[in-house]
Amino acid sequence: MDERLAKARTLAAEGMQALQRADGMAALQAFSRAIDMGWPGADVWIARSFAHSLLGDMEARLGALEKALEVDPASVRARLHYGQALVGAGRQEEAEPHFLEGLEGARALEHRNAEIEQLIRAASDFVGMASEPDPHPVDEFARAHGVGDDPEDDLFQQSLDLLAGRALSYVSRPTRYLYPGLPSRQFYRPEDFDWTSALAAKTPEIRAELDELLARQSLEASAFAPYVEKAGREGAGVSHPLLDNPDWSAFYLIKQGERVEENIALCPRTMAAIDAIGDDAAPAPAPSVLFSRLEAGARIPPHHGMLNTRLICHLPVILPGQCALRVGNETRAWKDGGVFIFDDTIEHEAWNESDEPRYVLIFEIWRPELSARQRHLVSELFKLGGLARR
Repeated sequence: MDERLAKARTLAAEGMQALQRADGMAALQAFSRAIDMGWPGADVWIARSFAHSLLGDMEARLGALEKALEVDPASVRARLHYGQALVGAGRQEEAEPHFLEGLEGARALEHRNAEIEQLIRAASDFVGMASEPDPHPVDEFARAHGVGDDPEDDLFQQSLDLLAGRALSYVSRPTRYLYPGLPSRQFYRPEDFDWTSALAAKTPEIRAELDELLARQSLEASAFAPYVEKAGREGAGVSHPLLDNPDWSAFYLIKQGERVEENIALCPRTMAAIDAIGDDAAPAPAPSVLFSRLEAGARIPPHHGMLNTRLICHLPVILPGQCALRVGNETRAWKDGGVFIFDDTIEHEAWNESDEPRYVLIFEIWRPELSARQRHLVSELFKLGGLARR
């Protein structure tokens, strides 16, 4: 390998390290320099697409994957990632032929790692061609030991799926602040939090307030605004397929730490239900409480949250069916009365394939692993100039 390619290889390795620490800009710069120096193949373009994803630039993500397919049209990995990116951009009809081509190419692969296995499953699910997974020795172990009979088995079952190559390991990749040492756990068990039952019991009252709000909204200007807003992001280089798109919209009771009193006045019981949780529901630096609306047929593309010192909570309020949330390698459908608690710094996406809007109450809580002192230090840290702005 000549000196130029050796340098390109080093840069590509630096880019992968930057991806691991969720530094999208450093990763993008390293991969771009590696490409400029002649580092060959489609994989570097795929890696560059991950950097664009971390930066929220989904159009550039698609462009990088298109370049990967230009370099190697037979790349199964690039083809399936491109299909996923198209779905994330709301271009489902364009995605299907790429999924089909990728699945056809996958049949000829002699070795399929965990990443390829997951891409195959996602593509198969999308085109309705999912098949039973090949048997593995851990399947008999799971049957013999009753794995799955107890709700506490969920993480152990994931370990078996990882061991069998049926799942890809996802890790926390916050886009803004990483607190080292916190576990990369996709979903948390609601029963491990003492407030979830009381909150779920309030769902009918919360639903009644939302119904009144929606009836009132029909007589006035829409109270829901796009969740991803350009306002306040000028000059930040933010690109997102749902930027200023009302397909994903929000009605805030608290927005980035600021109470919206006129909205709280319309939903006092909802706000009281959140207040009853206590200080856990006010994580630094700027928590929000909102009704999230996802329109019929809309999809929120894969993305990562900013801070791993908090968890995101969903209380489903209006569920039309055919709605789901994927966090890492777990996909779950919302259910009436079921609270979701998850780490949004792990790649996640959501979709509504029904004919009606879906409404979920969203709020944040502190990570339970953080002590009172750790929470205090994080809170004080984000009071520093330049850090308070989310």
